[in-house]
Amino acid sequence: MSQFKARLTVVLKADDVVVAESENSVLWQQVLSAINGGAMETPSPSPPPISTAATNLIPVVTSNKSGMALQQFATKVGASLDAVVGACDPKTSEPLLHLDMHAWSAVKQQLPERGSRALSPIAVAGTLLVVWCKEAGLATPTQSQAQKVLATIDLNDKNPSRGIRSSPWLQARHGGQIVLNPAQIQKALLLVKCFCTQDWKAWNSSEE
Repeated sequence: MSQFKARLTVVLKADDVVVAESENSVLWQQVLSAINGGAMETPSPSPPPISTAATNLIPVVTSNKSGMALQQFATKVGASLDAVVGACDPKTSEPLLHLDMHAWSAVKQQLPERGSRALSPIAVAGTLLVVWCKEAGLATPTQSQAQKVLATIDLNDKNPSRGIRSSPWLQARHGGQIVLNPAQIQKALLLVKCFCTQDWKAWNSSEE
């Protein structure tokens, strides 16, 4: 005996004019339920569009992260936040640091031109960069990036490789990368502190 399957159709009319017609079985069940006194289910509303205010939260989070790194950097080297920002203004975008000419002038005025306590431009910029990148979770800096930092005060180190080699707290790596010597991290932190505070007495009196 063959089975007969009814064709379920929902027809919307205005007087005798068919306005719309559907064979959707789910819609048919909903209409039937509504006619029999039940509440007709309505489709879930589409999620609201993301507002401009919501998208503006993204740079705020980034800014907070950068601010935390900046505070960690200042605490690590033992200088005030104002001193750090004034001396090298650390950022997470190139050139990463903007040096202050007054801070650089203090280097030239308070340190000897030759000897174990003398500092080349690349040694100063490289040390500042390495410590900042470590605290900010940035990639290992390079000599090229250190030169860009020096360019913020119109300087250029003509022999950067020699400058790195003559700074025992720094180590050169493949591709021009600069890293800290694990055995002399405190020396690097002292350099950064002296640069930011523009006071090199501790450097001049430190052990060689």
